[in-house]
Amino acid sequence: MKYIKIIVPKKLLNEVEDILKEHNAYSISIIEPLKTSIKDGVIITCNAKTNDAEKIVIKLRKMGIGEKGYGSINIMPANITFSCRDEGLASSKLSPLELYYKATSMVKLSKDVIIKIVLASVMGVIGLIEHNIPTLIGAMIIAPLVDTVMASAIGNVIREKKLVYKGMKKEIICTLIVIACAFLLGILFDIPKPIITTYLHENTLLLSAIIAIIAGVSGGMSIASGKDYEIIGVTIDVSILIPALLVGLALSTQDIALIYTTFVFLIINIILLDIGGYVGLKYKLWNHR
Repeated sequence: MKYIKIIVPKKLLNEVEDILKEHNAYSISIIEPLKTSIKDGVIITCNAKTNDAEKIVIKLRKMGIGEKGYGSINIMPANITFSCRDEGLASSKLSPLELYYKATSMVKLSKDVIIKIVLASVMGVIGLIEHNIPTLIGAMIIAPLVDTVMASAIGNVIREKKLVYKGMKKEIICTLIVIACAFLLGILFDIPKPIITTYLHENTLLLSAIIAIIAGVSGGMSIASGKDYEIIGVTIDVSILIPALLVGLALSTQDIALIYTTFVFLIINIILLDIGGYVGLKYKLWNHR
């Protein structure tokens, strides 16, 4: 359930009211205050189901409402709003519109993100060298790679190609940064091949594939539910950070067979993560229609 507050010029009142009624909004209230942020403005409040609220916002934005000097739209969860229609408590599921705006922030590549990826890469290489599990976990907590997967998955689910491309672009850039850091550290510390081969033998492709799918599905479901997904993000980083580190270290050894194996390992994990994220998001959105 969503609570919507709209400020529009009085001349658009009837048109806006028709849109609200068309999309099953209820508890509609119209207030004509002494003063608003726009000239001759009126305030309209109402409640609507999540899917209906999304359609209302899209229609209002097409009218130009929400642009500077032409009104505003505020939408928020109505978790404790009841009416005679007995709608009950609102679902915690995010609407496709909310997922869209969430994904637009995910695809941004800031300096802080790059710094965290570099730090996580250094910490991850140290963890691999020392075979230190707590250090590896710490690296995965630092690495902000979960957004790169989930942004493109959201784009696929809501059919926004620009989001998919931006998510994939960030995913590729972040992965290349990890590979580059691991490559430089591999040359600096002269990493022996057994460190890489031992990890590959201990983590078979099948088991890694299962982990990637589970991580992707769990991450997608968490985001669609509007819940924090940082813990799920650690699992997602298992399937991106470590394989990317192994590719970088393999490049430093100049062993063609090892480079090929680690590269395939990385690509398969990324593809399965994206598929898992799509499935988790799609299931959550479909299950709560």
